[in-house]
Amino acid sequence: MSLRMTPPLPLVFLLMIVGASRTEWSVKYNQQKICALNGSTVFMNGTFTHPEGLTVTETFWFIDPVKGVEPTDLSKDPVYSGRVKFLTDDQKHFSLKLSDVMKKDEHRFYFRIITNEEKERWAGEPGVQLRVTELRVKAPEEVTEGQTADLTCKTTCSLTDPFIWYKNGHPLTTKTIKNNQLHLQTVSSEDAGSYSCAVGGSQHLRSTAHSLRVRCGFNMIL
Repeated sequence: MSLRMTPPLPLVFLLMIVGASRTEWSVKYNQQKICALNGSTVFMNGTFTHPEGLTVTETFWFIDPVKGVEPTDLSKDPVYSGRVKFLTDDQKHFSLKLSDVMKKDEHRFYFRIITNEEKERWAGEPGVQLRVTELRVKAPEEVTEGQTADLTCKTTCSLTDPFIWYKNGHPLTTKTIKNNQLHLQTVSSEDAGSYSCAVGGSQHLRSTAHSLRVRCGFNMIL
């Protein structure tokens, strides 16, 4: 009886097995682009991994990296101190809470990891690009009875929260609202008034009000 020897596994295959179980540096952001409303609170979240054998000693967020220069912890920056809050957990989730967002916060934000090994530090590319917008109502100033009118809540970037419309300070629930647009069909004198818009979760940050006049068929302005 002859014995059949199992051929040795190819070296490449063995390397693949070893490499598959090895943990490497990785930072993944849930969103790489965020549009936030001026004055609102924004959250940036993600997860990270690091090579085995290292101990994470510090994590923080920073902006405007300079090659060869250790970045500055945002919580120690006078512009952000008191407005930022960092959080990490044992499952390697991380987050940044930025309050009272303003136009000058339009930067790319990066997550930084410091370990017990001096040369083992990591900055998560590509970061999170933050854009900041305000709300503005674009609409005609005057409409004739019987016509239609579209009012648009304009922004400079795309917000994900639903838009809310107000007339004379009261939310509108009976009108046709599609995305950021309010559609007035067969305008009547009752549609005259002051209109503003907001987004869900930030109703206190409304746009400047826009006055809409309605002209009767015999040229009387209400």
